[in-house]
Amino acid sequence: KQWYQRRVRGREMIWIMRDVQSSTVACGAGGVMRNKGAVGIILTIFGSSILFITAHLRAHTTKVKERNVDAVRIATSLDFSRYNMKQPSGDELPPDCTENVDCVFWSGDLNYRVTCERDVAEKAIQSGNLEPLIKNDQLLEQIREKAAFRGFSEAPIRFPPTFKFDPGSLEYDTSAKQRVPSWTDRILYKSQQDSITPQIYHYCPTLTFSDHRPVFGVYLVTLKPSPISSTLRATGWFDKRAYARGMKRRQMYHKSKPSASEGNSTDNRKIKQSSFVMKAVNAPVKKVMANHKSSIVCSVM
Repeated sequence: KQWYQRRVRGREMIWIMRDVQSSTVACGAGGVMRNKGAVGIILTIFGSSILFITAHLRAHTTKVKERNVDAVRIATSLDFSRYNMKQPSGDELPPDCTENVDCVFWSGDLNYRVTCERDVAEKAIQSGNLEPLIKNDQLLEQIREKAAFRGFSEAPIRFPPTFKFDPGSLEYDTSAKQRVPSWTDRILYKSQQDSITPQIYHYCPTLTFSDHRPVFGVYLVTLKPSPISSTLRATGWFDKRAYARGMKRRQMYHKSKPSASEGNSTDNRKIKQSSFVMKAVNAPVKKVMANHKSSIVCSVM
């Protein structure tokens, strides 16, 4: 079976994605306040629909059920009408938007905690043996019991808890509350045909301005080929005229931008090259279109 592998990034994405739609859900006080909630963005790359959800769920160790309820509410309230998701009728429950797409990435401050004593957590972190903490992780427990995030998976956790730190410090919470270190910031994924393979899952220990440490992941995603029709190309829905206008504005911006020195010709080279962007982009596009009947593999970062 043939497949085409290419790392796609930045401006190249506009050639292969289409049908972008966004939606939001508030989960704060009264279901109105937006200090808690989620943002979802769905799009199609080649022939695969991909949904990205970022959420901030309720805090505190005892609010597990409330977090589960919020997760269900988010999944059933995000509205992506362009994707013709089934609408409920009568007493039917609203559809779960994560069940209607090929790939889903759900990330954010999900706020699930580790339920153990503070000294137990500190010893586990110092020894590098995180297994006692992982066994008591609320999120993994809820996924195992299918109480929330059904069908979702998470890459193996091989980094210390990312919450709660003293801001600007490498020390875990030294306040009177002495919160138990936990993995509150997570990245979950879900796919229809096991088309997502985690490559990297880690955290950034040097970013210390917050009481959280950011988490990042790299995933290999197998995409379906584009459908063949007279109006839909492998490059998706794309307005070349709008793109040309944008490039023209970018060119004008670079022309008006002062050079660092009189002898610096880097900006001038960029200006000259920008007029040939359309021609240059055609080469990879033709290569993609020549392979669009095969399975597509790309990296999502």
